[in-house]
Amino acid sequence: MLISKLKIKGFRSFGQEVVIDIKKDLAAFIGLNSSGKTSALEALRKLFGSHNERDLRFQDFHIGKDENPEDFESRELAIEVRLDFSEAEKADIPHFFSYMVVDEEGADPYVRIRLEASWKKIDYEPEGSVELKTYFIKVAEYEAGDEIKQLVPSHFKSIFQILYVPAIRRPAEQLKYASGSILYRVLRKINFKDEFKEKFDEKIAEINDDFRGLPELEIVQKAINGYWDKFHKDERYKETSLGFGGSDFDSILKKLEISFSPTPIHRKFDIDELGEGYRSLFYLTLVCALLEIEEKLAKEHDEETIGISRPLMTILAIEEPENHIAPQLLGRVIKILKTIAEKPNCQVLLSSHTSAIVKRLDPESIHHFRITEFFHTQVNGIILPEKASEAYKYIKEAIYNYPEIYFSKLVVIGEGDSEDVIFNRLMEVKDTDFDDNIITFAPLGHRFVNHIWRLLEALHIPYITLLDLDIEREGGGWGRIKYALKQLIKNGADKNKLLKLDDDSVLSDERLDEMHKWPLNKKADIKLIMGWVSFLQGYRVYYSSPLDLDFLMLEHYTDFYKKAIPKGGGPEIPDVDEDPEAFAKKLETAIQATLKSEKAVGVTYLDEQKELMIWYNYHFLGRGKPSTHIHALSLMTDKELLDNLPPIFDKVFKTIAKELKLPVK
Repeated sequence: MLISKLKIKGFRSFGQEVVIDIKKDLAAFIGLNSSGKTSALEALRKLFGSHNERDLRFQDFHIGKDENPEDFESRELAIEVRLDFSEAEKADIPHFFSYMVVDEEGADPYVRIRLEASWKKIDYEPEGSVELKTYFIKVAEYEAGDEIKQLVPSHFKSIFQILYVPAIRRPAEQLKYASGSILYRVLRKINFKDEFKEKFDEKIAEINDDFRGLPELEIVQKAINGYWDKFHKDERYKETSLGFGGSDFDSILKKLEISFSPTPIHRKFDIDELGEGYRSLFYLTLVCALLEIEEKLAKEHDEETIGISRPLMTILAIEEPENHIAPQLLGRVIKILKTIAEKPNCQVLLSSHTSAIVKRLDPESIHHFRITEFFHTQVNGIILPEKASEAYKYIKEAIYNYPEIYFSKLVVIGEGDSEDVIFNRLMEVKDTDFDDNIITFAPLGHRFVNHIWRLLEALHIPYITLLDLDIEREGGGWGRIKYALKQLIKNGADKNKLLKLDDDSVLSDERLDEMHKWPLNKKADIKLIMGWVSFLQGYRVYYSSPLDLDFLMLEHYTDFYKKAIPKGGGPEIPDVDEDPEAFAKKLETAIQATLKSEKAVGVTYLDEQKELMIWYNYHFLGRGKPSTHIHALSLMTDKELLDNLPPIFDKVFKTIAKELKLPVK
């Protein structure tokens, strides 16, 4: 079985109904702290857990942002799952046959199970009264009319097993022979023969008798008994007896311990002596051991050795598997969890707020959690392009490389590594720490940026985009403006507002389709395109103009970039007065290389800008862009950087400050 849908309403931060569509055997709940991830896992625990795990309190019912708990008399919550069956699990269907529903004739049947709970205020009980019931919902999800509900029989609870691994691992506690512990579930699979128990008890009794028979121990025993008699005169409990933790099999089993060797101090370690990371890993070990034993039971049906049958469905709910574990081990942990998820009738759901986990998961298995301004949890899946497309591969790779975007309050999208280097310096001089404000810079390039926009829109994460205008390059200039306009329309922008012209008319689809062919030869053409560049800033799309960010920095900090050369280095530039022909040839070659076309002449560029293309060619086409920027920036003081800062950066940082309500620098 597979939980294919989880609906939560009225439970903790889930004020409004939230539907989580789960498509994988391993599903990941990710998001910032306190966004509702743990609550979603706890919801499953309330539905499928043991009696103690199912308890609900007043604090489990949602309280709105502006609500006073004293003002309401009652509250309700509901937690529902949809169970679907694969071909391999058709054998489980008879257990649920009478509870199954279908959406339409010929469709696959499924099962709906819902926990409904209500809280009522009671004058004589501070916590109030909670009533909960679990039902099979015997109508299809989208069927109109009244619901038909049937209480889940008590014996059905043994069909489901949820193993909950909390964020704080305490494996030592799990070794105690207490009902509900993971180790207990492992040990209770074993049928200990009566003959073995009797023999065990006899051996323990012999050891205790020999121990108590030691003359030295008699002195200790008499001293304890003597003072115990002085402290109380109750006939009960008057005898004391020293021994090894009990004299029967069950007593000894309660004190079962696991030790580890070899160790640096040449004695065995117990669990509490292990580091936090290994303790966390051992907790997962106990879970895996239980599942393996149950799997063997299912295959062998060896009732002589293992006495209790396996549940039809096991849910492993694990909080923050990354806790206390070195990053290089996380790949191994995720691999093991994926193996568990592939087991018949096993499903793994994990929560995480670290990119180290996210980059190791299939994006389709990720569910993004966020808290709205009303303190409600909102959950969204990851939207990707069609799998067969080149864009799918690109965006999936981008997500693997920059998983931090999932945990951001704002994402700044740039073209490449140059922007990354420059923004790292600018956030210092602008006193806008990206880490403190949970801002992610993602150099994802202009290619397929529309899919990044779509992804961030779906996750309700605000973003700012800085692209290259690339005037006179292939696809640049008007092509860049056309691309942005079309993608904004695809992402839901108001077309009539976006394409409205100065005369209040709206740019037609035909003219928009031909925009990349619009001329860029006259001053009026440049003025027109820069008008569109300025207009798109209202949609948080900014351009490094007239070419790209590298050229922009070179133009504003020319002297520093001319100094950023190795000893004896720099471009060989013929003297324009002594050898004008060689200089013209050098200039022509630089323009063609910079604009990436043998036909390029730089008609829209000033003479000073064309001459800078010689340096552009040397710095950014013949050497590494990031290293050049790092060197040049190191030569500038903060004041020198700010004094000649390109205006586009001021606009970007003002937008960042406005979005995150930061002071404007």
